[in-house]
Amino acid sequence: MHRSEVRSAPPRFPFALSIGITGHRLDAFAPDALAAVERRIGEVLDLLVGEARALALQEAALFADRPPAITLVSPLADGADLIAAELALARDHCLQAILPFDRDTYKADLKASDIEQFDRALARAACTLELPGDRDDVTSAYVQAGRATVAHSDLLIAVWDGLPARGRGGTAEIIEHALARGTPIVHVPVDAAAPPVILWSAFDPVVVTRCGDAATRRPFEAAQVKRLLALILAPPEDQRERDDFAFFLNELNYSLRPRIEYPLLLAVAGTRRFQRGDWQDAPAATATRDEWARYRHACAGCHGVSAELDLLEQAYGWSDRLASHFAQSYRSGHVFNFLFAAVAVLIALAGLFFPAAKIALATAEFLIILTIMLNTHIGIRRRWHQRWLDYRQLAERLRPMRSLKLLGIAAPDAPGSATEPVARRWTDWYAAGIWRTMGCPSGRLDKQRVEALAQAIASHELAPQIDYNRANAEQVERFDKRLETLGAALFAATLVGCVVLIAGLLLAPDWTSRHSKIFVLLSAGLPALGTAIFGIRVQGDFVGTARRSHATADLLERIAAGLDTAGSDLARSADLAEQAARVMFADLDEWRLVNQQHELAVV
Repeated sequence: MHRSEVRSAPPRFPFALSIGITGHRLDAFAPDALAAVERRIGEVLDLLVGEARALALQEAALFADRPPAITLVSPLADGADLIAAELALARDHCLQAILPFDRDTYKADLKASDIEQFDRALARAACTLELPGDRDDVTSAYVQAGRATVAHSDLLIAVWDGLPARGRGGTAEIIEHALARGTPIVHVPVDAAAPPVILWSAFDPVVVTRCGDAATRRPFEAAQVKRLLALILAPPEDQRERDDFAFFLNELNYSLRPRIEYPLLLAVAGTRRFQRGDWQDAPAATATRDEWARYRHACAGCHGVSAELDLLEQAYGWSDRLASHFAQSYRSGHVFNFLFAAVAVLIALAGLFFPAAKIALATAEFLIILTIMLNTHIGIRRRWHQRWLDYRQLAERLRPMRSLKLLGIAAPDAPGSATEPVARRWTDWYAAGIWRTMGCPSGRLDKQRVEALAQAIASHELAPQIDYNRANAEQVERFDKRLETLGAALFAATLVGCVVLIAGLLLAPDWTSRHSKIFVLLSAGLPALGTAIFGIRVQGDFVGTARRSHATADLLERIAAGLDTAGSDLARSADLAEQAARVMFADLDEWRLVNQQHELAVV
């Protein structure tokens, strides 16, 4: 492969742990219980951070060369939220604040004795997100703050009396939400005599259980914490997955795309023109930068909220361009094998016409077969197929994160499955690490800004995906139809040749005998070419690709229409954005399931 001289590689992210806090307000605690609650929260923080730092040291080679980043995400309500915030700051951890209202309105919920503590914590927060809560619907405002806390936390500390929710927006509801999303919870009981426990749906991976079920519980002790943090923060334990991740980190820029057989075939079929981007990477890199620049201009930082998108853009750019590079290499490898196998048949038949050149023709046939085998060996050894699938899946998991992050309360689904939210593949773990590293967005969302942001996401996140899926479906449908027509024409020509041969044997045997070589060429050569065309169609699954693309575009159009009409409803907009991410990733999962069995092979 031709590689550029640029000494760069896909980005590593630093080791990080984000801990959310939820819990009862100050008036829920007995005055003599506050000291015990503060001590227990501190002990929980210390054990979590101690085990996290030990894990960071153990896995240091996989992360960026920076100290572990420990963050507390807190709504800063009086009671457990503010207690945890002060404890985190006292330990030099980062604090990220998520407020259900703008800060001035929020202070109206605090007692005069707590305002100074609130102001002190807020002044030291690395970032603050002010949500568009409505004083006429306080419950929904606190639900949104809890949802946002869960969205940006790896695990949640819940200071909770263990009782069912007594209304919306309380600690119990936030715990249920976290459990349903696969977020581990450290339950710190209000009763000082009851020990903390870990609640996590992954402990019972058969169904998504509720917080009252014993199957979700484990004791909060060093061994359990160590295991929990390894599952959510470290790469999958499977050595092959770790090797694949290391392989990704060592990828370099590919300035050229020397395997151009597939785009050439598209051009020959009249499906689209052969372009500079078919043999050079620079146009793809420029297109990615331009698309992200347009997105940033229209969505990020201009609706009252901003987010750290640089690392996400770098990771997406690398995975997207690498996926395109290896997709073209893999598809071109198949086109090469099928077409040159047919050429080998034609060369063998050419010996009938050029008997004096049989040695040369046999040598040419030998070299072609050898080239096919070498092409296959190189493709398998360099893992074109696996790298294409992995990098495309990673890119499409990363792309929607920018919009989810800006909405503040939205989040991608946990890696793995709903019942077992643990990354089993390195791509899922890497994407989760990028999300974690981005942290909370910062700024203030009011109702007008929410509406404008939702519409901007519909226009600049979903609309391009809809257009891409429509265009891709039309292109592959057109390509498949032309290959089908060509293949059918070749077999039809073979049938005509057979009819002529039969008629000739019956009516003009002498003439037929003199032209027998031509009939042999037609009867063997044309089906060989037709079979090659058929093989390219089957391997490419163009019809299936078109159907999936149309179905995805249809769903995204409905979601985009919902975002356009969601108005100032932040929860509705977040739900729609999360569903859009699921739709795109479900399409990708189906695509991977179809394609993962189609490894490059000798025809």
